[in-house]
Amino acid sequence: MKAKDKSLLWRFVIIFVIVGVWGMEFSKREVKKGLDLAGGTEFVIGFNTEDIPAGKDASEVRDQILEILRNRVDSEGLKEPELKPSGDASISLKMPSTKEDEKAEIRALIRQTAKLEFHKVHDDNESLIAQYEADKENFSAPIGYVVKPGKPEVDEETKKETQTYFVVKSRPEPVKGEQLDRAIATIGGNGGGYLVSLRFNSEGAKAFGDVTAKYVGKRLAIVLDGQVYSAPNINEAIYGGSAQITGNFDITEAKRLANVLNSGNLPVSIDIDTEVGNDPTLGADSVESGTSAAVWGLVGVFVFMIIYYMASGVIASIALAANILLIMGTLVIFNATLTLPGIAGIVLTIGMAVDANVIIFERIREELEKGKSIANAIHYGFDRAFVTIIDANLTTLLTAYILYKVGTGSIKGFAVTLSIGIIASMFTALFMTRAIFDFLLKYDAVKKLKMLQLFKKPNIDFLGKRKIAAVISVLLIVLGLVTAVVRGKDALSVDFIGGSQITFTNEGGVALESESVKDIFTKAGYQGVRADVKAGGKMLAVTFPSTIADIESNTFSEQVAAKLNEAMPEAQFKLGAINKIGSTISAEFQSKAIWSMILAVLGIIIYISFRFEFKFAIAANVALVHDVLIATGIYLLCGRQISLPIIAAILTIIGYSLNDTIVVFDRIREDLGLMKDKSYTEIINLSINQTLSRTVLTSFTTLIVVVILFVFGGGAIEDFALVMLLGVIVGTYSSIFVASSVVSIWNEKEEAKEKEAPAVEVVEA
Repeated sequence: MKAKDKSLLWRFVIIFVIVGVWGMEFSKREVKKGLDLAGGTEFVIGFNTEDIPAGKDASEVRDQILEILRNRVDSEGLKEPELKPSGDASISLKMPSTKEDEKAEIRALIRQTAKLEFHKVHDDNESLIAQYEADKENFSAPIGYVVKPGKPEVDEETKKETQTYFVVKSRPEPVKGEQLDRAIATIGGNGGGYLVSLRFNSEGAKAFGDVTAKYVGKRLAIVLDGQVYSAPNINEAIYGGSAQITGNFDITEAKRLANVLNSGNLPVSIDIDTEVGNDPTLGADSVESGTSAAVWGLVGVFVFMIIYYMASGVIASIALAANILLIMGTLVIFNATLTLPGIAGIVLTIGMAVDANVIIFERIREELEKGKSIANAIHYGFDRAFVTIIDANLTTLLTAYILYKVGTGSIKGFAVTLSIGIIASMFTALFMTRAIFDFLLKYDAVKKLKMLQLFKKPNIDFLGKRKIAAVISVLLIVLGLVTAVVRGKDALSVDFIGGSQITFTNEGGVALESESVKDIFTKAGYQGVRADVKAGGKMLAVTFPSTIADIESNTFSEQVAAKLNEAMPEAQFKLGAINKIGSTISAEFQSKAIWSMILAVLGIIIYISFRFEFKFAIAANVALVHDVLIATGIYLLCGRQISLPIIAAILTIIGYSLNDTIVVFDRIREDLGLMKDKSYTEIINLSINQTLSRTVLTSFTTLIVVVILFVFGGGAIEDFALVMLLGVIVGTYSSIFVASSVVSIWNEKEEAKEKEAPAVEVVEA
């Protein structure tokens, strides 16, 4: 077998293994859906205000607990919980969990205080414990010592549980849980199950070193929440700042313990006050219509690619189907939760996957027009598209990585889905599509590559229209900013400003739909109302934003009850509790969101400056800000409100804008190296014209999915799709008129400075 044949065979083996394994995982297990798509469980968590440390108020402690819980239940950003204050001393935690084992795990995470302490074990521990177990009631520990229980040991054969005890110093050693830098679940030595490795910060490392130096030859108990997990003998002082908690954990226990320790100590003890099931926040009708719309949108993309690119379109559709399978399979493998923000990431990656194939096919067309053979055209087409695809995807992947590391909540979830999609789209476009083409070439199955052509050698002076474009952009940005200022808090949903939640019981047992209830109040003139169906339809919670006047009065709640019973008399709604709730998006969330965006922009500047020039980096970010401001402004002008799913849609606009702009920049860079006889302005215009077909086609295929979502999605999906729709249109416009214009203007100023610079006189010696 020839080396080339072996290479082709191995590529197909790799493709078969990766797509096959991912496909089997997807077929065996269902993708876990989020609160908006499948509902879940709401835990209302409370604490005793009398336990609050001196100098702190209830709301401060509540917010601290909220962030600790957020880190505990969603440390990897894959579960998409919803946390918000529910009164001064309680928190609402909604998790997309319906199975009992999942709920049991969440209860354990919530209730664990995670107070880590180190206590010196008494030198005569064994004999003292023997006395204690012989007569527990009359046992008296030595002065300064107490008896603490150990972690129960379970015999694997008999399953019998044995409780151990330790006599330890009552005063803990000066090594605090707050000094812990990192806890990691790792496999134990000598087949001893899993353990948790601890790494202290510099202050904690010094304190731990001093303690171990003091107790060389003695035992030191590692105590968590009053229970001794291990009590190793200290053979020598440990100054490296590390320790281990052993206990023959299984992987689940070890990971949970590490997660709890990493999230921090709770300032007070908490407990679960109530636990109730929640229906999907989007409503069954919206979920069904949204799913159908997404499927039909994808079918539309497949059909268009096949009609436009013919045989090549069939190959692209096979790769796109594999791309979707890889994304869904990866979500299943990592047990990630799919929500509306996650769908945003998938829609974007589908657009990027199509974009990669369009770039390749348009490059192949160019090579064919130069008179190259089919084999050479395919070879050079892939090679020349490779750099463009890598640049466009890596900038977006870099942005996703920063959003994941610094962001939280739905921002982190969006970043996870987007990252999976980018990697999958690069694999299918550059590896899988190429392998199929090579296979067809090997067996001489490709005689011609027919394609439709949108533009035949366009020659439009785009930069000549930059002043008109600038006026349009400025007017739209100003209009959007004025709209945001005029609307003020009314532009923000309950996610941002909180409000009041009124609970009703459904005495009539009528089937409730959250979207239908929401429509009752929307028609009555109340914007931003949320409706949550709970306890299998037995309860209804209606949340009104804090911007509504008289929201906290009894009269208002009675009016709400009357309006509901008027619209649905058979339900016989009975008024229940009225609670003031805080925003889902906490100050910590907002701070992390802002920092993640700042770092993402800096990352883009560094990468594009390295790959292109600094002026290209600035131009890309100007286009990015331009697109976000205009799309958000027009969305607000339509009377809509910004919520968490809309934040995900705005992040999608950023990814789309960046990808679109980089493709144009890549062609400008290539043409600058090839065309020394043309001016900078001419080259930019030429590059935009050369990539015009790709720009329009990619936007069109992405719009197929987004428009169908907008028209048939309904409810919150419609709002989400509207932002996406605006973002794709504005992003296409900015990559042609805004980003390239900024590069051109910057270059003109550089050339003007060079002309103004005084000539340097050379004096011969």
